[in-house]
Amino acid sequence: MNISTFYRLCTLLPMRPYLLSILLMAQGIAYAQEADHHHDEPTPAEPSSGLHTEISLEMAKAVNIQTDEAGPGTIERHILVYGRLHTPPSNSVHLKARFPGLIKEVLVDVGDSVDKGELLATIESDASLQDYQLRSPIDAVIQDRFGNAGEIAGDSPIFVLVNNEQLWAELKVFPGQRFEIEVGQDVHIIHNEHSHNSKISSITPASNTQPYVVARVALENTYGDMAPGDMVSGQIDAEKIDVPITVENRAIQNMDTVDVVFIREGNRYIPRPVELGRTDGNRTEVLSGLQLGDNYVVENSYLIKADIEKSEAGHEH
Repeated sequence: MNISTFYRLCTLLPMRPYLLSILLMAQGIAYAQEADHHHDEPTPAEPSSGLHTEISLEMAKAVNIQTDEAGPGTIERHILVYGRLHTPPSNSVHLKARFPGLIKEVLVDVGDSVDKGELLATIESDASLQDYQLRSPIDAVIQDRFGNAGEIAGDSPIFVLVNNEQLWAELKVFPGQRFEIEVGQDVHIIHNEHSHNSKISSITPASNTQPYVVARVALENTYGDMAPGDMVSGQIDAEKIDVPITVENRAIQNMDTVDVVFIREGNRYIPRPVELGRTDGNRTEVLSGLQLGDNYVVENSYLIKADIEKSEAGHEH
C-alpha cells in the first residue's frame, strides 16, 4: 500500500483507535536506530537515545497525532466526594386547579414539552360555573398527569412539570472533609465518564441528622444526558499548585519500565525519559527530562510507542 492510498483510507474510513494502530504499523513508518552498533548497549533502566520513528505531517494528521508545548501549569489537589443529581426546587411544579370544578379539556400528555404560559387544561369552576384556563408557569416537560376531561379537579395536582435543563449535584461531605470545603470552590463533577466543571453554590446540613453536610453544585444539562437520580462523583479543588512544567497525563507512556513522553522534531518522534512529580489525574508535573517549549505528543501517543516497539523487536531478530 503506498502513502497516498493509505492516506485516502484514513480520511474516508470512520476508524477506531485499534484500526489506526494496525494501519499505522502496516504502513511501515520509517524507523531509525542512530546509535552505533559498536557502542555499548543502553542499560535496561531507560530506552536507547537513538530510538525514534519518522512520520510525515500528512500521515500524522491522518491518524490524529496531536502535539502541545511543555510549559507551566497548575496541579490541583482534589477531595473526592459522591452524590446524586436532583431537579432544583424552582424547576419542579405540582400544578393544581385554582378552584374546584369540572375538567372540561386536557390539551397535553405525559412527555410533552410546554412553554411558559402555554394552555394545559380548561376547568369549569363549581362556584361560578365559569370556565378558567390552567397554564404552565414555567418552560417544562409534563412528567405526570392526574386528570382527564369529565373528572373533578380538587386539591390534588393535575400535572407535575419539570425542567431539567439545569440540575443540582448534591454531594455528601463527611466530617473529615468539611474543614477544606467552602462555597465558591471549583468542582469537577464526573458523570458517565464525562467531566462537568462548576462551583459549590451552597452547603447545608443533611436532613434527618445524617452525619454529613450537602454541597450543592449547579450543572447545565446542555445535551440532556443527565437525569435526576443519576449517581455522580465530585473532585473538589482543595488546593491549586503552580509548577514550572506540566504535561497532559494521556501523553505519558512507559517503555522498558521508564516513563517517557514523545518529542516531535520535524518528522521525527523521539521517546524522552522523564521524572514525574505531582499529578491530579489530568496533568502531571515534570521534574526533569523536558524543557519549556518542547513539542510533545498528546493525542494518540500510544501509536508512536507501538510503532517504535514493533520496529525495535524487528531489529532484535
